[in-house]
Amino acid sequence: MSEIFLDDLGTLIAEPPNKTLLPFPTDQQDANFELGVSMIIHGWYTLTTAVDNLWGGPQSAEKRDWISGVVVDEFLNNQEIDIIYIHELLCGVMEDEFDTVIEDQSTIPVAQKIINCYKQCQDQQFDDIKAMYSKWLAKQQQNTQKIVANIVNDPLNPDVSDDDEDENEGDDDVEMDYDTVELVQETRRKQEPVVDEDGFTIVSNKKGGR
Repeated sequence: MSEIFLDDLGTLIAEPPNKTLLPFPTDQQDANFELGVSMIIHGWYTLTTAVDNLWGGPQSAEKRDWISGVVVDEFLNNQEIDIIYIHELLCGVMEDEFDTVIEDQSTIPVAQKIINCYKQCQDQQFDDIKAMYSKWLAKQQQNTQKIVANIVNDPLNPDVSDDDEDENEGDDDVEMDYDTVELVQETRRKQEPVVDEDGFTIVSNKKGGR
């Protein structure tokens, strides 16, 4: 893994007399920080890919939620945390739980966002967290609509309109085939010579008379 260089480690240090970074003075700050961490973790593309492909097994989605809890617990148990600390924590969890070695350094921006989230909650600024949550809710609703749409359009469970459309399409095909057959039969009748009772071929004139 390549070495990480940061101009600002974003170091957080608990203010005396606090021994750890959490809890905050108010429940609202704590709740928003936990929500913010969860939204940041859910927005991490690399982890989303791992969850969608079940790299962590059938419980991949549950492991993602668990990671959010692990990060929050580190703030409850430590007096000092920086970006590199969270980066190494996330890399270790991904390797242990998803058998994935992070090589794209995507853990760095995730760690930066978590540090910023803490600072915002410390200042009781919750707008960004609310925006992330609203975006996540909208995405969940969109995914639900897609699932419903797929069920409605499932070829194994067609609706009435699909049946009607299929029937109409079938009729068009039949009519097209029928017209083609009639045309071929008519052409063949015109091309076949007409023979009288004595065995002589009757030649028709251009006007259609004998």
